[in-house]
Amino acid sequence: MRARRSTPRSTCLGEGDIESPGVGNLKRAEPLIDRIRQDIQQRLDQLLAEGEKLRGALAALDPRERPSPPPAARAQRPAPTRTRSPNTAKARTGTAPGATKTKVLDALTNGEAMTAGEVATATGLKRGTVSTTLSKCVKTGEVIKAKRGYRLPDSDGAATAEANAAEAAKPGG
Repeated sequence: MRARRSTPRSTCLGEGDIESPGVGNLKRAEPLIDRIRQDIQQRLDQLLAEGEKLRGALAALDPRERPSPPPAARAQRPAPTRTRSPNTAKARTGTAPGATKTKVLDALTNGEAMTAGEVATATGLKRGTVSTTLSKCVKTGEVIKAKRGYRLPDSDGAATAEANAAEAAKPGG
């Protein structure tokens, strides 16, 4: 014969809680489960309301930022699709090859020395572009440094003498 236990089966569960899978116990557990569900739903509603308040506060702090949609709305948004035709390439917006150099050299044909800023004003090019082009032309010998600015070399060597004098006048030169 089996001996009966002297202690109750469940010492951790409260009275009316689920002890074993029986129909009577499930019926007793239904009100408890319903109460837990209600508590969870109520807490979720509170958290969602708090989230909306926080989004509003963020938007008020930085008006450039749009308030982000709630998570459910984000999940429903379809992914953007991109369609590109294979022949679309970015159009080149710069000048034609050699056009900048031609404009700079044309501006210097009057025979007077000009600074990069003066050449830029005369050609309509940006000063940085003109300065870079003039530096390259000095290295190739197409343009020489003058006392003030740049000029085209003279055929009689007068410009070369002026360039040599300007170079000698530099400190440390």
